[in-house]
Amino acid sequence: MKTENDSIIQSPERLHRMTDIVFAVSMVLFIISGMMSFNDASYWVEYDKNPEAFLVKSISELLIAFLVFLFIALYWVTNYNQSKYIVRVDKTYIWLNVLFLFFISLSPFTNILSMQFGDDIYVQLFFNLDMFFIGLLAFLSWYYASKNFRLLHKSVTVDQVKSIKNEMIVEPLVAVLATVVTFIDKDYWEISLILLPIAIIILAVKSSKKGKQNASN
Repeated sequence: MKTENDSIIQSPERLHRMTDIVFAVSMVLFIISGMMSFNDASYWVEYDKNPEAFLVKSISELLIAFLVFLFIALYWVTNYNQSKYIVRVDKTYIWLNVLFLFFISLSPFTNILSMQFGDDIYVQLFFNLDMFFIGLLAFLSWYYASKNFRLLHKSVTVDQVKSIKNEMIVEPLVAVLATVVTFIDKDYWEISLILLPIAIIILAVKSSKKGKQNASN
């Protein structure tokens, strides 16, 4: 007879190691994809034609590249914050994380597309879709793990669960907002993406203040 313990791997260490490897490789590929553009001779043709227009376009591309790199870093940080409280994993949680890592591994590809064809609405939608599924799967992973404290350490509090859940839900919501902005006016797409790090920083500050207040009480 199959018991609950049969489907649970008591230690999440292997999953954490795989997660760190995928994030590290994605960041390396992100840097390599950006360098490929500079090594392309056709990239510098526009500079010879119109240096000012080239610089304006390059700044926009660098902003997108910076945001993508920042997103990957933020996803790693939120995943790290989540994993600190996970003491065991089961098959459902593992598969949710595998899907999450799949969309993380797509981010270097969406980055190079957005750098080369950032004005294209379909490229923007593809970028938004990838960001949406990354955020959604991160949220679902935490929701599943924290449901009835299924996979969490016994010392985790309800406030900690809610705090991380609030951080997780921001990411897919920003992706939805960016999609709406894309359909309204794709020229403001990059501006909408800036809301993600701002929202996460605000939530982190509020969570830190709340934690200090609870500790003092």
